[in-house]
Amino acid sequence: MPHRLTRSLQGLILLGLCIFFASKAINGQLTWYINARFIPLTLFGILFLAILAQTVFAEVRRSRAEDDEHEHHHEHQHSPIGLWVMLIPLLIGVLIPPRPLDSSAFTSKGLNTNAPLVSAESSAQLFETESEERNILDWLKLFNYNSDVAQFSGQQASVIGFVYFDEALGENQFYVSRFVVSCCAADGFAIAMPVQWNDLTSLEQDSWVQVKGTIEAVVIDDRNVPLIVAESVQEVPVPERPYLFP
Repeated sequence: MPHRLTRSLQGLILLGLCIFFASKAINGQLTWYINARFIPLTLFGILFLAILAQTVFAEVRRSRAEDDEHEHHHEHQHSPIGLWVMLIPLLIGVLIPPRPLDSSAFTSKGLNTNAPLVSAESSAQLFETESEERNILDWLKLFNYNSDVAQFSGQQASVIGFVYFDEALGENQFYVSRFVVSCCAADGFAIAMPVQWNDLTSLEQDSWVQVKGTIEAVVIDDRNVPLIVAESVQEVPVPERPYLFP
């Protein structure tokens, strides 16, 4: 493949990657892929891709002008393999519909009713947080790092997550689940709280819901786990940030 054509295609792919990531930033989908704390770095990367694409296009224009000036049109040939290496990530991003992780990932990532790999440092301040402001991860932290979980029984809870039906649960029970992401979706792991709700037929697997009710302590796999005795289960849109961050 001629050198100038290769460089032109490289510039187009760089520009395509820039537009792809910029579109994800604009529509708020970056947090479907990465931890929110990396968004500023990603925005810098988008700017860098734009500058790099412009640099490549400027080189192509300069090369064409020099060839025309010296009436020299012979170009070195290059292998297209490098272009495919650049193009494949862009094709994957464009062709695969974006969506946050859901229960289909449980087969490879598993499901936790505790908070593994999460530090206990912040659990103390959760006592000062209003119970209805705690998310799923907050509740699991409290139950993980406190021996007296009876103190939480009867407290009001209001959490958002997606529905997961598990045959191992009791009658009229389901899990309300979220993924915890440290760096990116690849390292995400699922956490869940069981919910007691008498109208399971109104729920669909992976639908996002807000569960409100009172907390009870139950034992699952020899661990104390917070169960929500639901007073209401209301379907909600996918949150702007579907993952929780430790």
